Amino acid sequence: MSTQLIADAVRNSRGDEQSTVWDRLFSFWFRRLVYTQIWEDPEADLAALQLPVGSTIVTISSGGCNALSYLTARPAQVFAVDLNEAHLSLLKLKLAGLRAFSKYADFWQFFGEAASPANAELYRDHLWLWLDADARAYWDKRNVVGRPRYRYFTDGFYRHGMLGRFIGLAHRLAKLARIDLKALLSGKVDAPERIEALARLHRLFHSPLAKLITGTPALLFSLGIPPQQRELLGAGAPLHEVLYERLSRLINGHPNDTNYFAWQALHRRYRGPGDLCLPPYLQASQFARMRDGAGLIIPVHANLRQFLESLPARQIDAVVLLDSQDWMAPDEIGALWNAIDRAGSDDVRVIFRTAGTESPLESHELAPLRDIWRRDEERSAIGFERDRSGIYGAFHCYERR
Repeated sequence: MSTQLIADAVRNSRGDEQSTVWDRLFSFWFRRLVYTQIWEDPEADLAALQLPVGSTIVTISSGGCNALSYLTARPAQVFAVDLNEAHLSLLKLKLAGLRAFSKYADFWQFFGEAASPANAELYRDHLWLWLDADARAYWDKRNVVGRPRYRYFTDGFYRHGMLGRFIGLAHRLAKLARIDLKALLSGKVDAPERIEALARLHRLFHSPLAKLITGTPALLFSLGIPPQQRELLGAGAPLHEVLYERLSRLINGHPNDTNYFAWQALHRRYRGPGDLCLPPYLQASQFARMRDGAGLIIPVHANLRQFLESLPARQIDAVVLLDSQDWMAPDEIGALWNAIDRAGSDDVRVIFRTAGTESPLESHELAPLRDIWRRDEERSAIGFERDRSGIYGAFHCYERR
């Protein structure tokens, strides 16, 4: 079921006649656990949306970090929709943790540190009881050597997943290139060792090896980049240069002592427990709110457009599309926005990212949508400026005219 939904989504971006072997390979690849952490900044989202208390939110789930973090805005409901059952299983596990653990220390140990051997017992004795059959089956499944997936949380969860392993490969390349990742992460801006590390990083990204890696579509699948989005990301520029610019923004655009995305990129873990440099759902000061609001999060395994079409009219106050439209053909984007128009309240706001700089709604093919929707330039600028992840080309916020 999950594989077919993903295959249909990738096909929508091109049509059957244009679908390539890379598209089909990506649809198979993406049914796995790709993201152990979502790479869109929830604080940027909420700063752009400015939702009133009691709003109803629909978001693509991914790893569930942001769906949970939106609880800080005191919504009435958050529907977390995804095609990928692995990502939904991760969200369900986090919800189980909020229900099972009464102490922040236990929640942090399992989901923040995510590297303690004792987490295996926590899973079996506490979390397993709160999972539905699908999530249990996912986390209990064993690999070829008999190791269950829940043991990812005993040796560094953020080193797993397709992206985590890809970052690990990048770290090994950085070591060969003698790039000091510690200096990039925690060194002073003008420290000689950080300046040297940045220079070595520049040389690595402009090397023949980097050009080879970024020139092969399959090697970017672990970043969650399907073939069509890869084309948008490059937009005619050499892909290794675009990725270098995005990585530079990630590690230099915001102070790294408050940028947990930089910690994940350069260290594959969080800085530590508490409130500093963490996604909201992992912050100690938010733990009580996360526990109280866990029942407001509703995981949904479905195509987002079809889910919106199933809802009563005028029910939704915010829709978070992540970068999903980069996968879609214009007719599918049009159908999605028609579904948002029907399900959205009068004041509904929609946010999304794009790999490139242009919004698909500003294209000639989707001109009719602009009779209904307008891009809020101020809120879009706020979202882009506040987004500590820095890996996208643009942030877009739309509202009704």
